[in-house]
Amino acid sequence: MKKMLMTSYLSKRKLPINLSEVDISIFEHELSSQIGEVYYLKEKNVRVFNGILFSFRKLSFFMEHTFFKHLRTMYEKTFFERLKRITKGFINSRKNKEKLDKGIWFTDHKSHIYFHWILDSLQRAQVSSVLNKDYPLLVPEDFYNKQFVVESLDLLGFNYVIIKSNTIYKVKDLIIISKTAVSGNYYESILSELIQNFKSKSKKIKNNKYENLFIKRSGKNGREIANIDELEKILEKHNFHFIEFEKHSFIEKIRILHSCKNLVGVFGSGLTNMIFLNPNSNILEIRNPHDKHNNAYFSLASALDLNYYYLYFDHNENVETLDVKMLNIQIEALDHILERLN
Repeated sequence: MKKMLMTSYLSKRKLPINLSEVDISIFEHELSSQIGEVYYLKEKNVRVFNGILFSFRKLSFFMEHTFFKHLRTMYEKTFFERLKRITKGFINSRKNKEKLDKGIWFTDHKSHIYFHWILDSLQRAQVSSVLNKDYPLLVPEDFYNKQFVVESLDLLGFNYVIIKSNTIYKVKDLIIISKTAVSGNYYESILSELIQNFKSKSKKIKNNKYENLFIKRSGKNGREIANIDELEKILEKHNFHFIEFEKHSFIEKIRILHSCKNLVGVFGSGLTNMIFLNPNSNILEIRNPHDKHNNAYFSLASALDLNYYYLYFDHNENVETLDVKMLNIQIEALDHILERLN
């Protein structure tokens, strides 16, 4: 049975501060987005295995709630790819069976990625907090092996159980939380509650004093810019501190970002941490040129009431290079904005 939790609404976004007329087409389709209703299903005797749900009674796999979707309507995987995943998951699990009285489903097959865990799955978990506290979140073992998954669940105080891989669980009473929005979009009141939940756990932690931060990523974890030395010289000139968020706990990230007024980073999961900035801070995203599809951080900045700037890096024979002259101009602009805010 479908039960409504939140109604649909129209989300409107702020334009980038440094928007150029030639780039309007990149952002114009994201200036408003209809955020759908949020609901939950309460189902009986659902089989759960390797990230898959199946109800014999309804003959349903609940794909809408377990497979990642993007671009508002399209699944990342084709129907046959999904069918293959389901078949493989069942074959690997059929010999091991367990029972659970109750649980809450809140993930999809991309929840092991930092961005999707925080901004897709944990928002669904946050919604579940208004429901019966006796129902634990069902956390797939594969996801639980990620340190940020363990740490965030424990820090936020969610009730959860780990479900083993390659095992079919028969869950007597299962609550399935709908997606709070298509990935890259955000149900703003839910996002705000999640952020407050994070910050409430760190009130007694002494805050960091860095006002200017650049998100540095190791080559194995993300994009590496060919002329990084030039980039670092410009940032150092403007008193930027370099930070690798992968090396810090959530409480440390909250502490580090509490006093940050200017955050700069290359498109990637590290920018997810902008959720811990204070409203009216500045974010500069170094992004793929002419990319109309990956506007998740533009939309996120608007949802968080941050001032969004952007800058392109270029691809040249698989090497990413940055227009350092333009970066210098953007950093100068950020400094100017900060002076006005102060």
